Amino acid sequence: MTTTTRLQPTPLGLRGAILAGLLLVGCGGAQPPDSEVARMVYYDRATKKPVVYDVGHEFPELHPQTGQRTLVPASYCETCQKWLPSPPIEVRERNPKAAQCPKGHPLTPDGPWPDEEL
Repeated sequence: MTTTTRLQPTPLGLRGAILAGLLLVGCGGAQPPDSEVARMVYYDRATKKPVVYDVGHEFPELHPQTGQRTLVPASYCETCQKWLPSPPIEVRERNPKAAQCPKGHPLTPDGPWPDEEL
């Protein structure tokens, strides 16, 4: 004769506590220290200068000091040695020449970071 062992169901309260513990440990949601926050170069349309600020999710990004949406991603022209506003990705996909500076040189997302940080 074969016997089968049935597992006893876990009480709902215990399941909830286990799930909550796993979420707290695995997906803490705590903010990383400032030194670990991703940063990028923006072009400030108001001042016409490049600045370094935390990576945003909406563009233009909100300027933390003025409260205006004037920060757009910047691209660097190695030939001209300056940061310029980067064209939106949709524009670059339709028109490859959009990823050039006004003098026709290619733009890159990499370059020496500006001194001004927000």
